[in-house]
Amino acid sequence: MHLGNTDARDNNQQEAINLSFAKNKAFFVSGFAILCLWLLFCWRGLSSVVQIWYGNEIFNHGFFIVPGAIYLIYLKRNTLFAQPIKTTPLALIVIVPAVLLYIVGIAGDIQLFLHTATFTLLPAIIWLMVGTRAAKTILFPLVFMLFSIPVGEQLIPYLQEIAANGSVALLRLTGVPLFRSGLYIEIPQGRFLVAEACSGVSFFIASFVIGSLYAYLNLVSAKRRLAFVAISLIFPILANIVRVYGIILIAYWTDMEHAAGADHLIYGWFFFAFVIVCLLGIGELIRDSKAQPSDYQDAAMLKPTLSVVTVVSCSLVLVIGYFVYTNVEKHTAIDSSSMVDLSPFADNSCAPFIKFPVVDSPNYEMQVTLQGTQCNASAFIAFFDEVNGELASYQNRDFDPSYFSLETSRNIELDGHDFLMSEVVTPSGEQLFIYKWYVIDSEVYASKEKVKINQVINKLLSKPYRGHIWLVATKQQDPGVNEKLRELVEFSKVKPN
Repeated sequence: MHLGNTDARDNNQQEAINLSFAKNKAFFVSGFAILCLWLLFCWRGLSSVVQIWYGNEIFNHGFFIVPGAIYLIYLKRNTLFAQPIKTTPLALIVIVPAVLLYIVGIAGDIQLFLHTATFTLLPAIIWLMVGTRAAKTILFPLVFMLFSIPVGEQLIPYLQEIAANGSVALLRLTGVPLFRSGLYIEIPQGRFLVAEACSGVSFFIASFVIGSLYAYLNLVSAKRRLAFVAISLIFPILANIVRVYGIILIAYWTDMEHAAGADHLIYGWFFFAFVIVCLLGIGELIRDSKAQPSDYQDAAMLKPTLSVVTVVSCSLVLVIGYFVYTNVEKHTAIDSSSMVDLSPFADNSCAPFIKFPVVDSPNYEMQVTLQGTQCNASAFIAFFDEVNGELASYQNRDFDPSYFSLETSRNIELDGHDFLMSEVVTPSGEQLFIYKWYVIDSEVYASKEKVKINQVINKLLSKPYRGHIWLVATKQQDPGVNEKLRELVEFSKVKPN
């Protein structure tokens, strides 16, 4: 009898929903049209984000976020349809800034801005169409869409340092003799590098996503949800420290017979699965004994109300934004920069200096050993036209991470100019001091952030925005290097003929 009542109730509910759809075709056609405009407007952001999802294993989960959010909305359909569905102009306070952020991302070729705007616009458009009251019932699925944004790689250096510090502390606690140099950890049996793959960033991001989803689906209390999300952030960091420690300890016990080569990657995947199981186990321990509230509501209350002004306004924002960013791309200044020749500074009597930086797709690059430095210093320059390669890209490294490890990094000032000075070491303990600055249209900049801001402004004003990256490396901190830096900085500010 109970099952029969449930089936009848569901059938009645479905009939009510179908009837509402039939009576409100204009509402759903308008919603579909705006989503198509979103797809057109954000096509560049979507195409680039799909490449990242596919090419970077850290963000493979991105393919499942939006479909998962749609499924979560489907699970809440009864409660959603029971609310008054009414388009709201309030969502424009998110849509307009997101469109502007997208245009800035196009102007500065800042993928983070493109992806953030893309996956902020989608839930904001849904909010605009269903209204504030209805959107509150699906708030988590809408926010969950933001996990599609491929962000988190910036945490890698910090997670590497945490993993190295924690594992070294555990190794010393258990009596394993070691020598640490930067991110290199050397034991009598061999040397280990806490590389980017060992940072645990994949564990961290995946745990955050899974933890948030589990808290939403299985926990009722807001305090328990927040506590579990916090655990999902802290637990993978601690677990990764144990993983790195365990790999080195196994190598120490087995005289490098195990946990070397591909072994540690295999162990890492098994350990990751174990971490997720443990995380879910913690969730079950703190799970509310109280049953989840029923989602059933009477769908007969569904009466979508279409505001033509709101829909047209949103459509105009997207259309105008589309034409603005296409115009920005077509009318940017073309620089006539030619190759900067470092030959006057080169000491050709020295053996070739090790190539210390790694840059991604420059138009040209050049490295020389500097005169008057007893073959202990080298200068490197690369030019980027912002088409084939990006000047302020995280793919451009001041040093080769497969050969050098970062010890310290800080900003220094010389004659009113700021530089980033990094101290790196090799596995054998050799030090290298690297000074970096950027030059755009004869202006000197020390950080990627300042470069990006300047490029966006210049591009919007049709001014030169392409530029050079300069790097000077010395094998010792010689006070005389300051004079070389002054000379090179003044030379870098001279526009090429």
